[in-house]
Amino acid sequence: CPKAVGVSPRGWIQTCPSHRVNSKTMKKFSLGGISDHPMGWGPPTAAIEPKELKSLQFMPFNKADKLGRISDWNQPQNNPRRHQQQFSSGANVFNYKHQDDESSFALVDNTPKPKVRKGRRKYFQQPRSRRLNTRNRGRPSTSQRGGRVGQARRQSKRRQRFNYGRRRTHRTQDEGKKEPSVEVDPNWKIVSTIDLQSLKVGLTVDKGETLVRCGKIQEWDVACERVNPRAPMDLRTFNDVQVFTTTTSEDPVIGELADSNKANIFITDTIAAVLMCAPYSSHSFDVIATKKDGKIFFDKRMNSRMDYLTVNENWNESKETERDSMNHTIRLSEEATYINHNFINQVIKGPGTAMDMERKNPFLDALQPPNKPAPIAFFYRRWNLGGDRDVVIRCEINGYETRKGQKQYFISRAINEWNSKLSGNIDYKLKLESQSGAVLAAEMKNNLNKLAKWTTKALISDADHLKLGYVTRANPRSNLNHHILLTQRYKPKDFANLMGIKGIVLWGTLNRILSQIENQPDGTYLIFRDPMEPTLNIYSIPPNAFDNEGEDLGTIDEE
Repeated sequence: CPKAVGVSPRGWIQTCPSHRVNSKTMKKFSLGGISDHPMGWGPPTAAIEPKELKSLQFMPFNKADKLGRISDWNQPQNNPRRHQQQFSSGANVFNYKHQDDESSFALVDNTPKPKVRKGRRKYFQQPRSRRLNTRNRGRPSTSQRGGRVGQARRQSKRRQRFNYGRRRTHRTQDEGKKEPSVEVDPNWKIVSTIDLQSLKVGLTVDKGETLVRCGKIQEWDVACERVNPRAPMDLRTFNDVQVFTTTTSEDPVIGELADSNKANIFITDTIAAVLMCAPYSSHSFDVIATKKDGKIFFDKRMNSRMDYLTVNENWNESKETERDSMNHTIRLSEEATYINHNFINQVIKGPGTAMDMERKNPFLDALQPPNKPAPIAFFYRRWNLGGDRDVVIRCEINGYETRKGQKQYFISRAINEWNSKLSGNIDYKLKLESQSGAVLAAEMKNNLNKLAKWTTKALISDADHLKLGYVTRANPRSNLNHHILLTQRYKPKDFANLMGIKGIVLWGTLNRILSQIENQPDGTYLIFRDPMEPTLNIYSIPPNAFDNEGEDLGTIDEE
């Protein structure tokens, strides 16, 4: 009261008569002790704390958190946790209940549960059962559609789809491993190791000259240019045509050129393309180099698969691992080689348009009756790589065509599609006519090494054109019948620019490998492309290391 003046001896507070209160009967209020920390912020370390709180960790307070209600008496009882933790994400940290025993101890899994996506059906879609009833309305029942035979066929298709999914899901551990082209003897000594990326060096060479022309070729069939996916052409088989793939040291013309010292390095276009395009390779390969009396001969092994084409070599996805399957890598390679053999012989008119070269085919002695030789011309061309190093390469020409009154040479090759759903390529029949550039770009991505070798052969053979055909299976489940869908014509230099291949880099790659062989003493060497590492290993091997492989007939058996 503002009129209070003091306390009387009897304990009464002297104030106005209407506000007399006895001080002895009032309850006392104590503020307690205050722990002061003059040297810093917060309570001092020696502050008195309850024993129950000493074992707890101090939780820092986040000023950004919003404080909720201390007690909400209006919360509905049917769902008490509905509005829990709606304001602060860290409020559950303080939900602690002290207990002296550890009977309630339990491990807590804080791993977030995977979110289950629940698809929402669009408003205009009918339920699945109703759609099926509408779709099957008016159709005969299962027993009427083919009977037991039709039902068994449908069940077989479902099992095939299920087994294919299992093969794609459960991949074997050996799927990523690549097989070497030859087994390396541990006793062979490595004399040099070259990184594939270091081979991309440039070397400028003069235009080559043709020393000898052999064989005969036929004229290009103009009817093949009118083929399109809407009007395809059946690919015929030519099982009675024999192709000669004789290695370098067995070539009689190369033997004559070596004896007359026309050059000191001899190689075929197939082996040269493999070495020049080594930086683009993904599969293993091997080449034998023999150095003797200042001359170097590059050969292939008797059982080498160098003459077989690769399929999806640069494709990163997994491939079929079952060897009995027609989509296995080896089966696809044989199919692609067989397609090219037939395509080369089909796009020419016939024997009536044959043009003979200066000399006849040098490999007719190996012809096996009743077969007839393939209409191919062999050009033996020479280049100077600097100094006294002259290289002779045996090149192949597949035909000629007459344009503006002049005869122009070409080489022909075919890109084949085996299954667009499994190979990662674009469907030829759907996109080839309207988007041929996209189809070719996909093939350049998946078959970079194969197309690079074809481009290299066209460049070194001095061909005027590269005839490229697109072939697909008549049925994706059969590799016996094929259709020609389209043919295109490119100039070798334009096609090389399209692929990003430079001629000076190709010659620089070959020159780098030649330098490694020239630095070694006379002997036999194996140039081996490692299947798992991007390197070329050069081994010193005995001269008779591969004599037990069999007799080389110099032909590809087309069956």
